[in-house]
Amino acid sequence: MSNLNIGPKNVCKLLSDSKADFLIPDYQRPYAWGEDECATLWDDLRSFAIPNDDQSQFDRNDEYFLGPIVTFKNNGKQEIIDGQQRLTTIMLLLRAFYRKFQSAQDDKTKEARRTILQCIWKTDELGEGNPDTSELKIDSEVASDDDKAEFLSILRDGTVQGGWKSNYATNFKFFQEQINAFVDSYPTYTLLFLARILNNVILLPIETESQDTALRIFSTLNDRGLPLSDADIFKSQFYRH
Repeated sequence: MSNLNIGPKNVCKLLSDSKADFLIPDYQRPYAWGEDECATLWDDLRSFAIPNDDQSQFDRNDEYFLGPIVTFKNNGKQEIIDGQQRLTTIMLLLRAFYRKFQSAQDDKTKEARRTILQCIWKTDELGEGNPDTSELKIDSEVASDDDKAEFLSILRDGTVQGGWKSNYATNFKFFQEQINAFVDSYPTYTLLFLARILNNVILLPIETESQDTALRIFSTLNDRGLPLSDADIFKSQFYRH
């Protein structure tokens, strides 16, 4: 088995790393999470970060484990074998927060916006400078996903065009609605909520040197949902050659 790089990271540490460069490969399935899954995630995060609607009941040492992200190195990118759905959803959630804070001028909100910026767009190796909005930290090449361009457009622009009905568009609008409602009800808690998502929501990145190793790990970890079929794996080899 090739070398493994394994270690839990919070959302901020995983995504703000200057080397973060994720690719959803052509043989993966299209993004399948719908509003129900996003509502469950939102409710879980809200209950975790603001227990009983009282931010003071939160223990800053508490952690919410979101799941593994299995990748392998491929031409400088981290090709995603497992974790596509949760990583895509987290990116949409962070983009919705960024959109909400886009016009804010107070220092704390501007700092939160800067942190999100470093999670979504590439900057220089020190994390400084203005981002290039054409250089996202995630890309999708899913061959059977006709809507992937909407996902990348939403991340770049923070808007949903009229007539878009993809899961990406539906979920982004859902998060926007939930964030707006939360801000209206708990304006003083909003930055705390975001900070706890960034700092206390934990992912387990498992980085391998080869696709074969990543697929074996995926098969071992994946005890729910539909695993990649033989046809999916064959497609990966076919596209590669």
